[in-house]
Order: sequence, then structure tokens, then C-alpha cells
Amino acid sequence: MNAEELLRLYAAGERIFAGVDLSGVDLNKANLLEINLANANLINANLSGANLREANLSGANLERANLSAASLIHSNLSNANLEHADLNDADLLEVDFSGANLSHANLWGADLSNVYFLETNCTGANFSNTFLVDAVIEGANFQGAQIDTAIFKMPKIRFREIISRYAAGERNFSGFMVESNHFVNDERWKFGQFKGLDLSGIILRNSNIQDIGLYMEGVILRGADLTRVDLGESHFEGADLSNAILRETRIFQSVFEFANLSGADLTRAGLVESSFCGTDFSRANLNKARISDFAFGFSDLTEATFKGSRLKSVQFEKANLTRTDFRGADFAMRNNVCTVKFRDCCHFEETLMPDGSVRSNS
Repeated sequence: MNAEELLRLYAAGERIFAGVDLSGVDLNKANLLEINLANANLINANLSGANLREANLSGANLERANLSAASLIHSNLSNANLEHADLNDADLLEVDFSGANLSHANLWGADLSNVYFLETNCTGANFSNTFLVDAVIEGANFQGAQIDTAIFKMPKIRFREIISRYAAGERNFSGFMVESNHFVNDERWKFGQFKGLDLSGIILRNSNIQDIGLYMEGVILRGADLTRVDLGESHFEGADLSNAILRETRIFQSVFEFANLSGADLTRAGLVESSFCGTDFSRANLNKARISDFAFGFSDLTEATFKGSRLKSVQFEKANLTRTDFRGADFAMRNNVCTVKFRDCCHFEETLMPDGSVRSNS
């Protein structure tokens, strides 16, 4: 079943969709002002990797549903039943869970920033490694929940202070809310302001750098640890991120053209609607990454690995795929047509395809 068929049946009065497989579906492309699935029965549904941004799922029954790695940003899940649902690594920014049942749900690694948990049943749920910064939790029941490694608060730090402390030898700035200070003393930052700034080896695990993301053009972050840092709507054109750790990062509508990501670890990262033209991904690890509406045009992917990754609407125009390893990758289909395209790509040499076959131009 595709998105259009689901919404057509719902509009006709159908509410029972138990066990339906909608993995990777993009309901945002249904050309509707509102995705309305209120009170739908989606028990055991597979919605892994689905785009459900701003969807109305209030009162829906999602018991034991698979929503891992799904995007539910700004969605309404008030009074929904998510008992035993799998929401690990889902993007749940500003979701309304008011009155919902999340008992024994798995929310491992989910972004729950600014989420509403008013009177929510979270008993026995797994909140390990989740972001709960600025979440509203009045009346929520967390009895028996795993919340020991959840992040509720972030100390704030100015970027200029990081630069100063880095120069003095400090490297670990994990868990900070990094703020710009370009309005202090009438300073006005410009794009490319920090080109050539060397912050190699800096540790920013679980930090928030969105306030400075537009000014990262040409910054040197060789070997930096950016695990679970949100790089959405950022500008890293020409930046050096070689051998950087970018595990579980979110890169959405960002610019990384001509950046150096050689040897970078992007395991389980989410790459969506971003520009990576001419980027060096040689020897990069993109295993289990979620990549959609994305172009690797003119990029060097020599010996890069995509094992277990999911690619949907991805272009490899004129990319270098020498010894690139796609074994076990999921090339999403749409209407029985593969959405991964290798247009004008002539650099196949010992390229390992998803089925294990070897592809070469010669």
C-alpha cells in the first residue's frame, strides 16, 4: 500500500490498517494540507523511516507499531496508544503526546526536544540516550521507565568561549547548547567568518550547535566527535571533517558541497534534502544510514560502505564508486521502480551492489 491509497481509504471511512507495511512512505508528498489519520487502527503497522511530519494521529492505535527512524516532527499523537511501539531513533521534535499511552515503548535515541508529555503514561518505556530538553512533563508517569541516560538540560556556552578554551587545550564540550555571540559588542558575523578555524579533535557529543550552523563554512574539524549532533539547516561548504565521528547525526537541508568527509563515521546518520556536490566520502562509513531525497553528484565514494543503509530517491550522478560497498543496502522502490539512480555515473570499479554482485565499467 502506498501513501495515496492509504489516505484515499481513510477519507472513504476506512479506519482499520492493522499490520500495514508503509516503511519509508512519504505522506508529506500526498499534496494535502493536513495528514489526518486520527483514530486509525495501525496495530503492528510498519512505519519505519516514514515521513509523518505534522500528521494528525490523535487517538490512533499504534500498539506494537514500528516507527523506528520515522520523522514525526510537529505531529499530534495526543491520546494515541503507543504501547510497546518501537520509536527508536525517531525524530519527535515538538510532538504532542498529551494523554498518550507510551507504556513499554522503545524511544531509544529519539529526539524529544520540546515534546508535550502532559498526563502521558510512560511506565516501563525506554528513554535511554533520548533528548528531553525543554520537554513538558507535567503529570506524566515515568514509573519503571529507563531514563538514566536521557538528557533533560543543556548548559549554554558561547562559541567564542569554546574557541578560547580550545586554544588553551580543552577538547571536551559534550552536552552544551552552543550559542552565537555575534550581537555582543556590535559584532556582526558573516558567512565564511570562521573559514580555516582549526578545531580538530574537538568533542561535541550530544551538543546543540544549530545557532552557529550557518557559519561553519571552511572550518577544520578533523577527527572531531559530533555524535548525535543536529546539523540540520547548516552550512559546512568546504569544511574538513575527515575522520570525524558523525554517528546518528541529522543532516537536513544543509550544504556540505566540496567538504572533506573522507574516513568519517556516519553510522545510522540521517541525510535528507541536502547538497553534497563534489564531497569527498572516500572510506566513509555510512552503514545503517537513512538517506533520502539526496544527491551525491560528483562525489568521491571510493571504498565507502553503505551496509544496511536505506536509500530513497538518491542520485549518484557522475560519482566515483570505486570499490564502494552497497551490500545489504535497501534501494527503495516506488511503483516497482528503483528510486536510486546512477545517471551518467561511469566510475564503477569492483563496486559491490546490494545483492552482492560486482559492477565494473570494464
